[in-house]
Amino acid sequence: MRITTGRGIAGALLLLGACTAYDPAREEANIVAPGNFKAGAGEIYQVGVLPHKDQQLCRLYLRMDLTGTQSVDVDKCTFLAGEFVDLTNDGRVVRLSGTSLNQALRNAKP
Repeated sequence: MRITTGRGIAGALLLLGACTAYDPAREEANIVAPGNFKAGAGEIYQVGVLPHKDQQLCRLYLRMDLTGTQSVDVDKCTFLAGEFVDLTNDGRVVRLSGTSLNQALRNAKP
């Protein structure tokens, strides 16, 4: 398909924008057992699902920038391997900007 008119390009961009949605609740999760981790930035290298009677919990295995490796249990399973996150002092895991897009572009085949 070849789009050559300004109207066609605008329509394609509008269609692309309609397919994307931003949900701020997906950008962070709470650590279930706070106090059992070291704060800092790192890369998720594995995600595991933990059975729980009330909700679904996930374990994130992290390769930290400064402190080696560690794992944390979180209350939302919205993270993927290859994403960069920040563990905050108040017990949150916050996704660092753009890492989902970077992961998708890295895995794209030409």
